[in-house]
Amino acid sequence: MINAMQPRRCFNKPVDVFKTSRARLPKTLANIPGCIIPRTETADPKNFSELQAACRSFNEWPLIVRSPGYHGGDNMLLLTDDSQLESLKDLSWPYEGICLTQFLDCRDDAGLYQKVRVMMVDGVAYARQCIYSDRWKIHTKSRADLMDQDIALRHREEQLLALLRDRILQDRAPLFQQIYQRINLDVFGIDFALVDDQIVIFEANACMHFLGGSDTSSPRYTYTGSYKKELRNALKKMLVRA
Repeated sequence: MINAMQPRRCFNKPVDVFKTSRARLPKTLANIPGCIIPRTETADPKNFSELQAACRSFNEWPLIVRSPGYHGGDNMLLLTDDSQLESLKDLSWPYEGICLTQFLDCRDDAGLYQKVRVMMVDGVAYARQCIYSDRWKIHTKSRADLMDQDIALRHREEQLLALLRDRILQDRAPLFQQIYQRINLDVFGIDFALVDDQIVIFEANACMHFLGGSDTSSPRYTYTGSYKKELRNALKKMLVRA
């Protein structure tokens, strides 16, 4: 379609989108200093025996088993050891193709998980959000786990967003530039955790909420408004330059 239409500019070219698949991303972002990408492989088991063999061959415990193409925590399970494979036996989705991903425990000193989101727009990194939860599987609605009821965690997010904007994204500009250059998309997000002065990347792709989300209508999260406004302005400037 792009070749037939010959547009003035195509944003997020498909050839670059493919670089961000769950299976390819670890290869796309391999060997970037300060950046950790969990190992991921694909498998296509047709029965339970083949599913067991795939997970045992992967040989990383704990591991995450998920269906490719799903978001928001759908069709995704964490298995701590071989004995838990039985929980997959009677499900249908594991036999339609799966991704196996090494699970890296990124809990902080308080025992909380975090998912920081930075958006890349036209090669520039922008802070967007940081969700804290006591559950490993964090997605857009996970603010309801703890943050909706805990003002201290909301203050913690507010402080981290300011720190990202004012210092971290500047100090680590070479790292985010390498990610941008490897992926080469015009607009995409990076979800990660900050662990021991490194970033552990969960995913990086163009399929992310960043102008809306669960903090859009709640008065608890008004501090995120300026970051969304900055992203809108960045998008407008990019489109105008096209």
